[in-house]
Amino acid sequence: MSSDHKNHALVIGASGLIGWAVVNELLSSSSSSFSHITALVNRPLKLEDSFWPAETADGPRISLVSGVDLSSSDEEFENGLKDKVLNLESVSHVFYFAFKSDLDPINETTLNVAMMRRLILAISNLSSNFTSFVYPGGTRGYGIYRPGGIFTAPLTEDLVDTLPPDYAATVAYPHYRALLTAESKGKKWTWCELCPDAIIGFTPNGSGFSLAGHWAVYLYCWKLIYGEGAEVPYPGTKQGYESLYSETSSGTLARVGIYAALNPEKLAGKIVNVADSVTPGSMSERWPQIVKWFGLKGVGPKEGASVEDQKPGEFVKENKEKLVEAGAKGVEIWNSEQLDSYGYWLTFDRQLSLKRLREARFEEEKGPQEGWWEAFEMFKKAGMIQ
Repeated sequence: MSSDHKNHALVIGASGLIGWAVVNELLSSSSSSFSHITALVNRPLKLEDSFWPAETADGPRISLVSGVDLSSSDEEFENGLKDKVLNLESVSHVFYFAFKSDLDPINETTLNVAMMRRLILAISNLSSNFTSFVYPGGTRGYGIYRPGGIFTAPLTEDLVDTLPPDYAATVAYPHYRALLTAESKGKKWTWCELCPDAIIGFTPNGSGFSLAGHWAVYLYCWKLIYGEGAEVPYPGTKQGYESLYSETSSGTLARVGIYAALNPEKLAGKIVNVADSVTPGSMSERWPQIVKWFGLKGVGPKEGASVEDQKPGEFVKENKEKLVEAGAKGVEIWNSEQLDSYGYWLTFDRQLSLKRLREARFEEEKGPQEGWWEAFEMFKKAGMIQ
């Protein structure tokens, strides 16, 4: 590693859907701008079980750290970082992917804003090299959790400023932006919020929000029960099957995050929509493509499909013994109830405008189906499916 590559990336939530991809991208890049990556995970993970590329002689060094609790007090958290993070004073770029769910959305917002504040204060105190903070928002911040949505697609970043106050109070993202704007004022560090809709990617040890992981287990289980070539109806309604949306592979999201971190003049202090393609997709296009990967035939929803029908998570639970017999590992997906409802409540167009991303000179385009296939290959490699 040449002496001019002094950057140290701290990735919070490194085993999650986006964090894993950021570390993977940093380690995979042949021209890395980083000499050191610290991957901070909540649940213990062995490096050999991470499925990240091995270190190379001219690539960045990686440190995998667990046991630092973001929900502890400010002092305890700061002391935990000092005890466990090597060369903490050199941290230059923070990629933040921590989030705690709570059934009460107001409590959830308060909890998560406090966690982000705790991290910002600690890094500001402990590293004079701190220059960039990147984190994810999402289309929840455009109001998609309200039945029918709030805005008319395509969704542009300026719409977040017109969210109804009662809805904005239930979403952490506006509060994140207020915190970061205040804390970065007059400082040398900047921030950027990435805004994807559906994120398609791999995680090595489970995920609460992995639609690709959830459906990988479901479709593999379907094949075990019904055999090669069987038809699989879309688990949702006709409206959900045909509505337009934007897919973001976790690799694309990681590359945009790193690009934003290293090019602050382009996206500092901004939200930026991220997707694999400027052209929106629908499940009527995607479902047959992703089901075909398993040797099955994806078809539209059953006539009269309703939220009362058996869900993928229920089907997997009912046939878990078959998966175990087949040697599948780690088939539990947390928050399966939320993932099961995907095709029933997201029944309206919610595609993203990529105008701001393209104006920032990030031009990468890929077929969204490729992200699904890449994720399935990784789940197979990890033994989650066979």
